[in-house]
Amino acid sequence: MLKVLIADDEQKICQLIEKLVCWEDLGMQVAATAENGVEALEMIQKHLPNIVITDIRMPGCDGLELIRMGKELNPGMEFVIISGYRHFEYAQTAIRYGVSAYLLKPIKKDELTETLKKLSGKFREETEQLSLEEKVKLTMKTDEETLRQTFLSDLVFRRNKTRLQYSLEQISQEFHFSFCPGKFSIAILKMDGRVFDDPKNLFFIAEKARNAMDRLLGAYTWEYEMTSVGSFFYFLLNFDEKHQGNLHRQMKALLDEMRIQGGIFKDSAATMALGTVCHELSGLELSLKNARRMIEERLIAGTGKLLEGDLPKRESFAESSLFAEFNNRMSQSLESLEVFSVRDAMIELKTRMLALPDVTGHEIVQMSKEVCNLYLFFMKNYRIRIEEDFLESFLTGAENCSSAAELFDYLIRRITVSYEKAARLKRQDENRPIRIVKQYVAEHYGEPITLEQASALADLSPAYFSTVFKKDTGMTFLEYISKVRMDMAKRLLKETNRTVADICRTVGYSDVRYFSKTFAKYSGLKPNEYRKLYS
Repeated sequence: MLKVLIADDEQKICQLIEKLVCWEDLGMQVAATAENGVEALEMIQKHLPNIVITDIRMPGCDGLELIRMGKELNPGMEFVIISGYRHFEYAQTAIRYGVSAYLLKPIKKDELTETLKKLSGKFREETEQLSLEEKVKLTMKTDEETLRQTFLSDLVFRRNKTRLQYSLEQISQEFHFSFCPGKFSIAILKMDGRVFDDPKNLFFIAEKARNAMDRLLGAYTWEYEMTSVGSFFYFLLNFDEKHQGNLHRQMKALLDEMRIQGGIFKDSAATMALGTVCHELSGLELSLKNARRMIEERLIAGTGKLLEGDLPKRESFAESSLFAEFNNRMSQSLESLEVFSVRDAMIELKTRMLALPDVTGHEIVQMSKEVCNLYLFFMKNYRIRIEEDFLESFLTGAENCSSAAELFDYLIRRITVSYEKAARLKRQDENRPIRIVKQYVAEHYGEPITLEQASALADLSPAYFSTVFKKDTGMTFLEYISKVRMDMAKRLLKETNRTVADICRTVGYSDVRYFSKTFAKYSGLKPNEYRKLYS
């Protein structure tokens, strides 16, 4: 028998938990109860329980300290947290310590029982107490779950799309479903918040979602399954039309429960979107697309809601006049290598898009991707190096933005930080080709030198070379060549007795009159006047 310790500073809670569960059926017994942290620690040292069910806040030694010290005594000891508090810091620490479950008061009998069943199975598996028959069943169950997950994951990632044309019998047999003719739908639960960047928190909330699904959906569906992709949880539903209303209420109840469970995390939110209902498996692709568009609508409508329905069909954001205007300004800003100009262009786009009266969440998401694509295209075209995983990293972070304003701010921050770093490195890189060109001009000023030759030496396009050259020197390339030639002419006039015509040819001019005119414009004196004054 597995030994259980129950610890709570309210004696009634201890008594409730003790009476709530049929311990013998679970292969467990309550070894002791404790009403404060110090007593609980003493009971742990005395009884060495396998499972400790404890409140997270108790006098003497709170639940978190109890977990830490209990794990030091026995790393294999499992802890189940019960609490009426939804404080982020407590939940984070408990999850980091590896608690088995975090249950919120009031405690639900079925939720506690299911948690303890899983722990019982885990202990038996670890101690190899399972019979051969149980091991076979466990293996089969794992294999079946893997196949079911594969089917839903392929649907989500749009792999093996022809499979949706198979018969219900074929799909059921191949992937261990029990599909029946009736209604099908896809629903999406989205958990928002930076806290879900942590895989441990995602795993924790995924367990809560699966437990809630098992409790709430079984009575109103022929089949259901869930798979997660990051902080998105996809539900596949197969049900009788007569239960459609009941199932709708159960999905709302599932959302409400996830909002409560997510409440233990700081700045988190739960939203659910219901895809269109279809009559065939082949319709799930459209249902998924609809659910995805609806879940994006939380960026405009707000989180914490059950979203459903159809959105109006609009032109692609990339084809809009607004994007065309932004494209021109953004391209000019990026070419300037000035981060403030780039940021101002995106801030203006944010202001204009959020002011649109009928903008949709899908358009906001599409916008963020198009802006990233524009940024990547420009940087690649101008050979400016940025992070190889920029787009993948951005899309991952963007998924946890819960409003249009937050997504815009995240987009602006990611691009400006990336661009500022890239521009700084580019300036450093550009100094070298500019130095190369300057050195070439110093050695070949007497020869014809074109902009195309210089840009080829710098390994830059002529237009971009002109921009960076002027930025570096404060003058155009032709102005720079003229300056180098005139400076050399001054030196030759002062230090040698060579004729003006000879000097004209030496510094790269073939027409003496044009050379003299250019020299006078540059120095304020004609060549012979300059020689008389300075030689």
